[in-house]
Amino acid sequence: MDVRIVGSSLPSPVVAGNEVLVGLQRGREVVAPRPVAGSSMTFEAELDVVLTPAGVDYRGPWVQGKRGDRFLYLCWGHDDGSGFVTSRRAKLMLGVLDPAEMATARPGATLQARLPLTDAGGRPVCAAVRPPAIRWTLA
Repeated sequence: MDVRIVGSSLPSPVVAGNEVLVGLQRGREVVAPRPVAGSSMTFEAELDVVLTPAGVDYRGPWVQGKRGDRFLYLCWGHDDGSGFVTSRRAKLMLGVLDPAEMATARPGATLQARLPLTDAGGRPVCAAVRPPAIRWTLA
């Protein structure tokens, strides 16, 4: 299943003299981190919805965590000259998704998340992100 993450309310593009970069983590690698720019940012990934005797599970190279606690990582950082250095990560929690809706999603459906990319202090969002801070829909 395709996943589209749409972030609004972007943080400052520069923090502590460093250009802020953001990207999704696949496995242990943050893929194509890019500068904070514009009024919104979109990220794309894929996941597999798997029906197990215990219920719905999510798998794939973008999916992090153990069964029952799956999530996608949105990573914040900067380039120190030798590569991307992570400074904060947001866990976009998948366990909040309706299992019945996910199990019966039509082939080709896209899972979309909408969230502000800043916390209450205007810093890049981090920690576990659950509703109402994120809104998941199937399209």
